[in-house]
Amino acid sequence: MKNMLTFLVAICLFVTVNAQNSHKHDAVVLLDYYQNQRYADAYSYLQGIYGDDVAEPKILSALAYTAQMSGKLPQAEGYYLRILQTDSLNIPVLFNLGNINNRRGNSAKAITYYKQILKKDSTNFNVYRQLSSLSKSLADIGSYVYYLQKANKINPLDGDVAFDLSSFYVTVKQLDQADKILSPALAADSTNLTLILGKAKITFQQGKTAETISLCNKLMQEGDMSGAVISMLGTSYYIEKKYRQCIETYSKLTDDTQTEASLYYTGMAYKGLKDQPKAIGYFEKAIEKAISPSVDSYYGEIGESYDRLNKTKLSLAAYQKALQYNERPVTLYALAVIYDDKLKNKKQAIRYYKKYLASKPPKSHGQYMAYSSSRIEALSR
Repeated sequence: MKNMLTFLVAICLFVTVNAQNSHKHDAVVLLDYYQNQRYADAYSYLQGIYGDDVAEPKILSALAYTAQMSGKLPQAEGYYLRILQTDSLNIPVLFNLGNINNRRGNSAKAITYYKQILKKDSTNFNVYRQLSSLSKSLADIGSYVYYLQKANKINPLDGDVAFDLSSFYVTVKQLDQADKILSPALAADSTNLTLILGKAKITFQQGKTAETISLCNKLMQEGDMSGAVISMLGTSYYIEKKYRQCIETYSKLTDDTQTEASLYYTGMAYKGLKDQPKAIGYFEKAIEKAISPSVDSYYGEIGESYDRLNKTKLSLAAYQKALQYNERPVTLYALAVIYDDKLKNKKQAIRYYKKYLASKPPKSHGQYMAYSSSRIEALSR
């Protein structure tokens, strides 16, 4: 903020000097625009006075800045490029050009400008931070990690960089390196919840359950009730054979946010308490969660494809598999037709036609229901 105020005062002082010579503008008006963040008005004011022929770098900077702040990014870029023609390694200009292209979605061009800054200042933390973010957006993981490493080396206490870099090391199972990166930042900012979460993820994968429990409880006390925290805490309680705490922790999840793992560990905790009925109930829920609700329709599609290939046995097997997951009316009808038309098995055909009708098919199945009733009558003679 102090630097910004200095910039605004310098610009206004420059304009004041020119006002004394040209009498074309009012420095007080311009300063009022800046102070009230009326950047679009400031841009229009300056542009109206100086037009497109201005060459003075300070006025170009003011035009570029006000255009950028008011969302006129193409115009701002044009002014900055004109400054760059006379000062190709102007760091503030290059940084602003990088930011503008980043905002406009041109990540590759933004990277080019940020890299130019490094030719003059190879220790610019903010540039490495921007380059890491842009590399990640382009799925260039190698560059993403490289720039994070450079930024972390310059400022190992920056929490955001430490968290991002340590998180990468966690994903590639380099847990000691992840801990080495995160620990200094956490020591410098011991109440940073993001860093505490990062530390918990490391200790959890290291099997340090007691430390994980302590860290996760800190996070929950501060209001972090995310699934990741609950999962690490609940599982750590189970490993520590603290079954009641495990169950209580996982009970904080809603039915919609329960996972296969949370249901499994809850079941195992009840098993550890020798409450077999509840254990069985949660294991069954875990199985349901593990299986896609659409799996029967997938088997149904397989069955239909085999039927079209005249591979009746394979088609029948696929439809029977579908029924193990869900007895949809369409599956029952398909089986009835196979037994009726292709296998000539009256008993099974009648059975599945009846099951189809009993399954309460939708009204749109009117013709199929009528056909099923007629076939039951015909096959029963």
